[in-house]
Amino acid sequence: MQTLRTLSNFLFVASLAFLIAACSSLRLEEVDYGWPVETVLKVDQDNKVSDGRYAIAFTVSPIAQEEFNDPFALAGHQLRLLRNSDGFYFVTGTGFKNVYVFEPGPKELRLTNKIVVSQEGLKHPALNLRSPYVELIDDGNFRIQMTNDDIVEDSTRLAEGGK
Repeated sequence: MQTLRTLSNFLFVASLAFLIAACSSLRLEEVDYGWPVETVLKVDQDNKVSDGRYAIAFTVSPIAQEEFNDPFALAGHQLRLLRNSDGFYFVTGTGFKNVYVFEPGPKELRLTNKIVVSQEGLKHPALNLRSPYVELIDDGNFRIQMTNDDIVEDSTRLAEGGK
């Protein structure tokens, strides 16, 4: 009886170890997190945005404070949000001088970069995924391609004869 119980315990532990090892080795590679088009989100009266299609919601007060020195400056306005192929979120909007790049974490978005794109503020921005880049267009004649780290191509500087 004792031998049977010992054998049973051994088989249970061996099966459990095999199951854990099998599950931990499963890995999906070459995942593309990119969204094909930007999401335009209206800031609600609670200073939050949410999108049901991509299941994301967050408060915009820290962005408004950073960009406009007023945590409520974005209430009633629209934000542009796009996720690139590496999973970073790009956020900007009308009047912004910057594009904010966030990395997702457990129940948070962490700012990883703030890319200066305009000295005057954007007028009619749009974000597009042009993998591996995110493209920012403003007023139809202003085009910048970015990674989560920096600007890689600026058509306004190229038109002036240099980068």
